[in-house]
Amino acid sequence: MKPYALLTERGQARRLRALAMNALTHYDLDVVRLRLVTNSMNGIFRADTRTGERWILRVTLPEGGHSLDHVAAEMDWLAALARDTALSVPRPLPTRDGAFVVEAEAPGVPEPRLCTIFSWVPGTDLADHISPANIVKLGELMAGLHNHALTYAPPQHLDLLRFDRVFPFPEPVVLLKEPFAHLFTPARYTVYRQAIDWAQEVIDRLKSCGDPMHILHGDLHQWNVRYARGVLSPIDFEDLMLGWPVQDIATTLFYFLDLEAYASLRAAFQKGYTRHSPWPERHPGEIDAFIAARGLGLANFVLHDPNPAWKIQAAAYIERTEGRLRRLLKNRSVLRGPGGQKL
Repeated sequence: MKPYALLTERGQARRLRALAMNALTHYDLDVVRLRLVTNSMNGIFRADTRTGERWILRVTLPEGGHSLDHVAAEMDWLAALARDTALSVPRPLPTRDGAFVVEAEAPGVPEPRLCTIFSWVPGTDLADHISPANIVKLGELMAGLHNHALTYAPPQHLDLLRFDRVFPFPEPVVLLKEPFAHLFTPARYTVYRQAIDWAQEVIDRLKSCGDPMHILHGDLHQWNVRYARGVLSPIDFEDLMLGWPVQDIATTLFYFLDLEAYASLRAAFQKGYTRHSPWPERHPGEIDAFIAARGLGLANFVLHDPNPAWKIQAAAYIERTEGRLRRLLKNRSVLRGPGGQKL
């Protein structure tokens, strides 16, 4: 049998489908059709039942800290959000034994995979419906998640990622390391180094302020939000972690940074957020530092991930990230004023 790592994305998906079928045996679902949605990261399948229900079955990629504890925490928060709020979130489906996570395996897949099933979320990506009015709704959505997080406590026995350092995920930090030195001119190296130091400085200030960390979505961008008849539904909670609201907000704003309408979209997001919760930025530039941190984290991911497609794009991505960091650092200089004083 051909090694899994040498298969095409489609070839890997065929083996994951067999694994997904094994996972389905743990559920009271009469599935008549199982179709691949995507295998670009996780294996995502649509399961149609004999009674006409649609579900999403996710075969989790065993990377990026997605341990049993982590996935169990994701399911627990989703169940709490579905129970406690009016937010339109994917509802996790328990197995016949009441578990929200199943470990399954199949021939030709090199390790067992964690599998979960969620209710189907209708609509299309918010990315196809970008407008100030919809970004106001996105701000309201994030405020709703943050407000619930204030009173929600993950099960104490679960070990979760914490956004208390610039690179919170468990993969090695290879950015600026020798194997990739050829991608960094001295000037580019300086920009990245300054951005790392800035982000860590802001994290240290947050850690010393005394405010507790709460659970965050961690990846709420326009491709992880579904839009249907004016309703926004967050999906893909698998990067959740403990942290502070400004970090979550910055992750969302990062994905608008290159748009010409960035300033107006950021204002619209803040308008929606502050309808339900105070804006949590403690000092000017705090959110920008975490927008920079998001760029740094993605750059590290691109360099570390074994996917050949990322390796092809690595040089261009590192260059593009440099441009984003320069813009953010320039704005920081304006905020600090002459001689570096904080304004």
